[in-house]
Amino acid sequence: MNQAMRAILPVWKTTPITILHRESGIPPVDQLLEAKRLRFSARLKSLDEAHPLASRTRPPTQPTYHDLIKRRYQTQTENVFRTRLRRADELLAPCPRPKLVQRCFQQEEIVPLQTASKEKTTSAFLCWLQSLGPLTLVVYSDGSLSSEGAASYGFTIHQNNIPISDGSGRLGPAEVFDAEATGALEGLKAAMNLRESASQNIFICLDNLAAATCLRGAPSDSSQDVFLEFQALATSHGVIQVRWVPGHSDIPGNEQADKLAKAASSLPEPEGAQPTLAYLRRFARQKPKEAFEAWWSTSAPEQYKRLNLKATAGCPPELSLPRAALHHLLAARSLHGDFAAYHERFNHDDARLQSV
Repeated sequence: MNQAMRAILPVWKTTPITILHRESGIPPVDQLLEAKRLRFSARLKSLDEAHPLASRTRPPTQPTYHDLIKRRYQTQTENVFRTRLRRADELLAPCPRPKLVQRCFQQEEIVPLQTASKEKTTSAFLCWLQSLGPLTLVVYSDGSLSSEGAASYGFTIHQNNIPISDGSGRLGPAEVFDAEATGALEGLKAAMNLRESASQNIFICLDNLAAATCLRGAPSDSSQDVFLEFQALATSHGVIQVRWVPGHSDIPGNEQADKLAKAASSLPEPEGAQPTLAYLRRFARQKPKEAFEAWWSTSAPEQYKRLNLKATAGCPPELSLPRAALHHLLAARSLHGDFAAYHERFNHDDARLQSV
C-alpha cells in the first residue's frame, strides 16, 4: 500500500506514512479490512432466513441431553465456537431479515410517478386535487430524521381539502426511507378505520420517490414487512393509489405531514426496537470514515495540526491539481522537500542551500 500511495503522490521518499494516508485519502490497511468486515456484516443481515450463510450465523443453542445415556457418550449438535462468520455478523446489531419474495409483474403498464419537473408536477397536483370528489380520502405522509438521528413519521388525512384526522410516531434506529414507508402504512390504516372509507377512493401522497416506488412495486429489503403489509391492505381495499407529491412546494397536506413528522422526533424511542437494514448499511459506511478521522486526529504531525487540515476518506480535492503544483503543495505542508532546513536536518552535504 505504501508503494501505491507514493505512486499517487509526488512526494519525497522521507515523507511520513501518516501524511501519505491523509493526502491520498486511503486509510491504513487495518481500517480498510475492518470496513470490509462491516460491509460484509451488513450483507449478512440482508440474506433470507433460509440462506446457508444466514443459518450459520445463528447463535448456538443449549445442547439437549438424554437422561438414559451418559453425557460423555452424547455429542453436541451445535458448535459453540464463534467462527469468523459469526464474529463478522456480530459487528452489527440484529435486524429483521428480509424475505426472498418472488417478483410480481403487472399486466398493465404502470404510469411513472414523476413525469415532469418539480414546478410542473406541483401545479398539476394542485389541479388534480380540485378534480377529486368531495368524499375522496387523501392521505399525506412524511418522514423525518433529526440532527440527533431520531427517525419519525407523520400523516394527515384530508377530505374535500379539509384535514379530518392525523397521527405521528417515532421509530427506532432507522432512516428517512423507513420513516416514509411507516408513515404511509400508518396513514393508510387510519384512513381505512374511518367509516366512509369502505366505498371511497384512497390516495396515498408522499414526497419520497424511492419509498413511493416500493409501495406500489417491488418492496425494498429495508422495512420489507412494512411494504408488504401496505400492499396487502391496498389489495384488500381495491381502490388505493400511491402518488408522488413534490416536497417543500407549499402543498398544505404535505406541509402538515412534514410538521407532524418533525414534532414526533421528540417522542421516546420504542422499547426493543431493532434497527432497520438501511440504518445498518449507513452505519457500516459511516463508521470507517469516523475511524479514519479519529486516527488522523491523534496521528497527525504537528505541522498539519497547525494548518488544521482534516482527513477524509476518498479522493481529496488537492489531487485534481497539476502534478507539479501538487508536489510543491505537499512539500510545503509536510516540510519534506527541496528546502535548506530539510537538507540540513538530514545532513545532505552535496545539497545546494543557496538559490540561484
